[in-house]
Parts: sequence; C-alpha cells; structure tokens
Amino acid sequence: MGEFVVHHFLRCHSKSDNDSADVSTQVWYAAFEPSNKSHLVATCGGNKVCVIDVETGIVQYRYTYPKGLLYTLSWSTACPRNNILATGGTNNTIVLIDLLTKSAYLHYSLFQGNNRKIFISSILFHPSQNILFCALNNGYLYILQFETNDSRIVNLENRYNIDVKCEIFGLAFCEINDYLLIATNVGLKGWDNSQSQNQELLDFELPKNPNEMYKDQNENVIDSIEIVKDSWIATKVALHGVIYIFNLDVALSKTKNNKCLVKPTYILQWSDTDNYFMSCSVGLDGKLLACGDDRGSVWIYNLKDLAFKSSTSDSKVITVNSVLKWPKLEDKYLKKKKKLEVDVYDIVMAKCAVHSSGKYLVAVTNNNLVCLYKKSTVKK
Repeated sequence: MGEFVVHHFLRCHSKSDNDSADVSTQVWYAAFEPSNKSHLVATCGGNKVCVIDVETGIVQYRYTYPKGLLYTLSWSTACPRNNILATGGTNNTIVLIDLLTKSAYLHYSLFQGNNRKIFISSILFHPSQNILFCALNNGYLYILQFETNDSRIVNLENRYNIDVKCEIFGLAFCEINDYLLIATNVGLKGWDNSQSQNQELLDFELPKNPNEMYKDQNENVIDSIEIVKDSWIATKVALHGVIYIFNLDVALSKTKNNKCLVKPTYILQWSDTDNYFMSCSVGLDGKLLACGDDRGSVWIYNLKDLAFKSSTSDSKVITVNSVLKWPKLEDKYLKKKKKLEVDVYDIVMAKCAVHSSGKYLVAVTNNNLVCLYKKSTVKK
C-alpha cells in the first residue's frame, strides 16, 4: 500500500450554517464508528457534531447543540442493532444521538450550579459494560450507568462521582486491566474499575522532560492518552516532544504507596512544539499511530514490527516513518471574503482518528477543518 494522500477537506462546523469562510471555530475531536464495515467518522467542535462518510466525504448527519460548545464524543456498541453517540461540552449536558433516526433523543444534565466556566472535557463509554464515564474540567468524574433496548440507550443515571482535584483533559479505558486512565494537568492518574468508589487514585510517574528546550519546565500536563492494544498504552506529556508507549501490567506491578513508576518500552520522537492538546490515535490493531502537530502536519508511526515485549533494558527510541505535510489549498471561500489563507497562522491538529482498516485517517483542526486522508494505491 502507498502513503496517505489528501482525500477531502471539509469546513462543516461553522457556527453559522451559511458561513463557508469561518476559520475561527475549533474542531476538537474525531472518532470512527467502532465497526469494521462502517466508514463513518464523528467529529465535534463549535456547536456541532458531524457524522461523515470518509469514502465519499459527504456529511451524513449534523447536530447543532443549542447550549454552547461541544468538546468531546464517544461511540457506544451496547445496543445490538445501533451504535449510539454521546457528546458534551459547555452547560454540562450529555447528549445522546441516534443515527438510525438522525435525532438527539436524550439530554442528561449534570448539576454543577451556574458556573459557566465548568464544562464536560471528556466522555467515554466502557467497551463492554453499560457504563459511561464523564469528566468535567473542574476535576469531577461522573460514573453513570444505563440500560438498553434493541436500538437505544435508555435510563441513564449517575451511580457516583469522584473529585480528582485537578483539571481532566482526557480518558482511556484499558479493558484487560479494568483500569480507567485519566489525563490531567498534574500527570496521569488511574482508577481501578473493579474496586470500590472509596479508593485512592493511582499516580503514574512518567519520565522527566527529555526535551532540552523545556527541561526546566515543571509542568506535567498529559494531553493525550490512548490504548495501543492489550495492556499497551500510548501517552503524551506536553512539551516533552515525544510519545511514550508503556505496558500497564508492568507499571501496575511496581506500585508503591499509590505511586506507579512508568518506564516506557518505546519512545516515539515527535515535535518540539510548545503548543498543547494535540492528541494521537491508534489503528490497525495497534500497528499504526498518528499524531498531528501545530504546523498542520500529521506524524505517522508504523508499529507493526515492534515486538511489544517489556524489557529491562533502556527504552527503544522510534523515529517517525512519515510526516503528512499541510497541503497548499485553493480556498475560494476565503478569497471571496478577502481573508488570509489558514496556513498564515498555526494550524493545530487537535485530534487524529485512524480507521480500523488503516486505509483512512482523519485530523481535525483549530481553524474549522476536518481533514480526510486515504491510503494511496500507488506503490512507491
């Protein structure tokens, strides 16, 4: 197979439906429907969720949130005949979307008073249990349960919530270890889903900053957390310039006083940017990892030849296999409005998503673009 090439670039999250030159709306998240037969990707940003067919580049469904902005989404496979989308953002309301009927059929409010600075920062369905994890930026983590019928999630209700006491940016669930991993502004934390709610959160101690440019920075902001496969985890610490891959089983075996020393097996060399919140994605059953930067590029790592075996030796440094550079765009809408081209400014690739087949890649940007790439059939 060849390299990824530009397929379609869409500007579909504009705040006003008739504004084709909106370059200020930020698109935050993208996730493919968890089905090998589906080519649908869901994206959220501004006040919209878009569901796009990556083969055709056509937006199949668009939902407009009446209460503000949307930052996160997650797919559920709990219903036998239908995958449900959950999304959330400002106003602390979880919205469930049914694509069969193309409707947002349930709105569930998390009571947080009238503080407009509080919002849903991450939402995640448990892969096999009827549980929805919902994190707020103020550090509250809600664990909700639900029931299902053939095609919908119903009776969503809060079981309990936890005060993590720090900002939460992202969630990932490692099913093999029954652990929820929580990306925060003060490091990576862990929640044992098999234990009681009165447990103390686990603190993962990641390597000190290897980036010479920022080695004196004491921040420990985790801005990406992903499951690679099995117990293998990929995480990125802002300003470190690398992506760490470690084995959760091994890390948990070194727990002492609720602190867990992480020794990465692999360290992927990445950008030396000082920008935050560019989240990676894994596809092809852990064989491919993609992460965008703040120059409109996507870094592609081929992991298929890695042994994925823990070692007592030093971490293995992995160089990037290819970098998809930002293309030169012919944007008639910007020209008509006499606006500057988007590449005059930083182009932050906030989130990547890789199709399970590895044939499609999606990246969403801070300037209202959903970038669809596909594998070229031309061999090099």
